[in-house]
Amino acid sequence: MGSLCVKCKGTKLLCGRPKCPLLEKARLSPRWTPSTKLEAPTPPSVFVGRIGYPNIFAGPLVARHDNPEILDSPETWYGLPLDEVVKYRASLFRGKEKFSVQSARNPPRHLEEMQLGVMSKKSVDIDISLKKPPKVETFFSEAEATYGSSGEISGIKLASNPVIPRVVDEVTSDEVKAGDALFHLYEKGIPVSKLSNMLSIGVLGIKRKLVPTRWSITAVDDSVGKELIAKVKEFPEVSNYMVFESFYLGNRFEVLLAPGRWMFENVEIYDPGCIWVTGGERPVYVRDWEPFKGRKAYASQVEGAYYAARLAALERLAREKRQASVLVVREITSEYWMPVGVWQIRENVRAAMRSKPTVFDSLEESIRAINSRLNVKNEWVNKSELISRLRSRDIWKRWVNV
Repeated sequence: MGSLCVKCKGTKLLCGRPKCPLLEKARLSPRWTPSTKLEAPTPPSVFVGRIGYPNIFAGPLVARHDNPEILDSPETWYGLPLDEVVKYRASLFRGKEKFSVQSARNPPRHLEEMQLGVMSKKSVDIDISLKKPPKVETFFSEAEATYGSSGEISGIKLASNPVIPRVVDEVTSDEVKAGDALFHLYEKGIPVSKLSNMLSIGVLGIKRKLVPTRWSITAVDDSVGKELIAKVKEFPEVSNYMVFESFYLGNRFEVLLAPGRWMFENVEIYDPGCIWVTGGERPVYVRDWEPFKGRKAYASQVEGAYYAARLAALERLAREKRQASVLVVREITSEYWMPVGVWQIRENVRAAMRSKPTVFDSLEESIRAINSRLNVKNEWVNKSELISRLRSRDIWKRWVNV
């Protein structure tokens, strides 16, 4: 890709994307004042790194913005243009200070200030002293949401009082297992993005510790998802094949709910010319799946996106008190020119599950409908373990009924 970028210089779009990520990164990066003093609100949110584990950098995300809460509320972003989402996140400055992951249980003062800030339901003003002026840069990742410049902290102090909900205060004050705390807060309406921040900064669980943001996002999706799976398995099965869809930020999602016991599969199709297949002539496929008994290993092909998509699909089943075999097909098109994090997978599938489904009488009709909406057709079907099992089940049923 490097030689292609040299030839293009962002003017010819030889990579096939609608915009040059390198030029956009420079354009959207905020110009922070080169100072060692920052006085700004946090949404509230933090970023906890993973390099050097178990001694890692953690710190607040802060920004000068009229509505700072929206900068770390991905649950409210669905429908916003990609430029605007990136601009939101690039405006966040990341403060960094090194801590042992074990320091969360008896936190030093700086870490305690961060913990109190994260528990607040409203933005909190923070005064930060930096060791040196920050550089202008923007961080992008397929897993974590974007953030802007960063700098190492020498001092931190909350400049306004955090507003901590009673349920958060109760859970963080008690000796409650992290999984139980997460699901209790989730049922009380605390957004998963907020839960991820709280888990990262080490205010949940019995053996509290700092958790890198990349890990905490998936840990929350997985933990809450498992609780919902246990409930969904007790519900009656859906009676029809239903296909839901969503298209946002260049990502197309087709979600199939099929009659049958709980099973789940996530298939991802990377179109030629998309952000991860630049210059390729053929699409790339990855997939992970789980049977009724669940999976023991991490979904290493689809990774965090798997758990985000699974949670969103489960939320619909839990609301409807139904059980189903679920297939999520994600197609990443060339319109997705810059990664913004797995939140967009969760919100895309949530949007699909809020939509009115197309109902079919058979699996094959459902597959044809999904194929008709994708740029890359047919081959994904042969790679799907779930479709293979559903087809085998249908053949067995027809044979029994002969």
